[in-house]
Amino acid sequence: MGGVIIYEPEEDSDVNEFPWTVTFEPSGGDDWDSFICGPYERDHAVALAEAVALDDAEGGVLAIVKPMLPALSAEDVSATIEELREAALEEEADAEETVNGTPVDFDDDDLEEEDAEFDEPPSPEEIREGMARQYRRLLDLDADAE
Repeated sequence: MGGVIIYEPEEDSDVNEFPWTVTFEPSGGDDWDSFICGPYERDHAVALAEAVALDDAEGGVLAIVKPMLPALSAEDVSATIEELREAALEEEADAEETVNGTPVDFDDDDLEEEDAEFDEPPSPEEIREGMARQYRRLLDLDADAE
């Protein structure tokens, strides 16, 4: 069965302004190599992911929408990994809650399905314009680092 997984940052997070990517990978019994598309603006990435994965007649496409972090050094990447590891440990500790002394195990069955955010995917022209904006932002980030 196909589907879409979307990273949902806080509404006021700087991550919302980053470029976004969509990873398309097989779901279920399909066997093909995954690939990444982007960079896109977030809304374009979500709409494209939904248009492909949710309209796939065979139901064998999983689309994962994530931000593309502008790391400029190996140290930046290592620091991000460490932050994510710490957050995962905190989340794991929080998930080990108990109800009447019995540990509660959260699993994927607790996830709820949502309707698609967008009715139609963006046009190729809209995607090109969004990509151009993302590349301009990336180039501005590079200029600030010099």
